[in-house]
Amino acid sequence: MKCLAGLAVIALTTSATPQKPKAEVREVKAIGCVRKAVEGGCLLLRTLDGKTTYVIFAATPPEPGIVIMIEGKPHTGPTACMQGIPIDVTDWEETGEKCSR
Repeated sequence: MKCLAGLAVIALTTSATPQKPKAEVREVKAIGCVRKAVEGGCLLLRTLDGKTTYVIFAATPPEPGIVIMIEGKPHTGPTACMQGIPIDVTDWEETGEKCSR
């Protein structure tokens, strides 16, 4: 019985691998199409390549249906918006293009 207990301890200690710290995102830059989210008052920015959707919070929100370039940082705290990665927009600029579809 003593041998089995010793093996269990060895197995637990040798199988544990150190966790690498996750890289912290400090700034976000993206270009995409502004859309209304399902939740009232929430705005989404879907990147032009379609790979990423952000929920954007801006002091002066852009109009849905336009393409914009944004700069921002990850939003901290809870949000009622259930879609997208939350971003606090520090600056945005309209490209002059309209969203397709």
